[in-house]
Amino acid sequence: MPRKDWESLRQKRQTKFQQGQKRAGKVQEEQELASTEAERQEVVKNRVENKSSTQVERDGKGILGRKLVNKQVLWLSVGFLSTLLLLSVPYLVKHLEYFLSLQRVLDEYVDEGNNHFDWTYEDISQLQLQKKSDVDERSGSGLTPKDIVKKFGKAQSGNLAPFLNQTDGRMSLFYSREEPRQRLSFYFEKINNEYQLSGIYSYNLASSQYVQSRTDLKEEDFEHLVLGKEFQNEDGTSYQEILEKFGLSKYIEIDSGGESGQKLNVLYKLENGKYVSLWFTVSQAGDYLLYEKHIT
Repeated sequence: MPRKDWESLRQKRQTKFQQGQKRAGKVQEEQELASTEAERQEVVKNRVENKSSTQVERDGKGILGRKLVNKQVLWLSVGFLSTLLLLSVPYLVKHLEYFLSLQRVLDEYVDEGNNHFDWTYEDISQLQLQKKSDVDERSGSGLTPKDIVKKFGKAQSGNLAPFLNQTDGRMSLFYSREEPRQRLSFYFEKINNEYQLSGIYSYNLASSQYVQSRTDLKEEDFEHLVLGKEFQNEDGTSYQEILEKFGLSKYIEIDSGGESGQKLNVLYKLENGKYVSLWFTVSQAGDYLLYEKHIT
């Protein structure tokens, strides 16, 4: 074939090839446009659907979901608490019976309607306290709540030691008056299976023998008091001397004590607002003798 004809054929083939590529590119472009258009229409459709759902409806779905979760948690909690309560019933019944029995004991010695207050300092100064270390010597013969109530009537209130299932407990009886303001508390320990008097606290008791404490007391008034020993005290200033010199303290506490024996604590208010606390132990002769002094 002549060279000229060959060149002409090659040029025609090249032209057809280029035309084919253009058609393929155009088809591909149309397909891409169609795909993009479909995606755009899908987005528009979703937007339309979202607009058709109100904010309240969308929030409602979230709230409903949260409510379902909260309800499940609630039912689980109720189930747990119910199981716990069922397991606790025997314990609660047992201890309710215990507290009811305590109340029955107190009812024998307490009358909330009792407004009588006949106690004086002379009454409590004659009471004998009992301590556990004396049980063998005295066979637990201390004063009982029955003894106190029989002589002075029922207390206005009281309580028992709140500890459950204990062999040793404590009972308290409280007497009071508002005009003039007076208070008296008795504490009983369980000794030989019986409550016996072990402590007394009083406030502002009247006395037929002693005047009330002076209101002009100063720290220097107490400087020359003699302090004895806590054990086997035979040297301290006597409580009788304190009474005669300073009058009857408003605050008096008597305790059966420990190894050092029965103790007495009184407070005197100074004119500067401070308090002098005096502690006494019982001597061999039965007198209260001073062994400790504090100013606060």
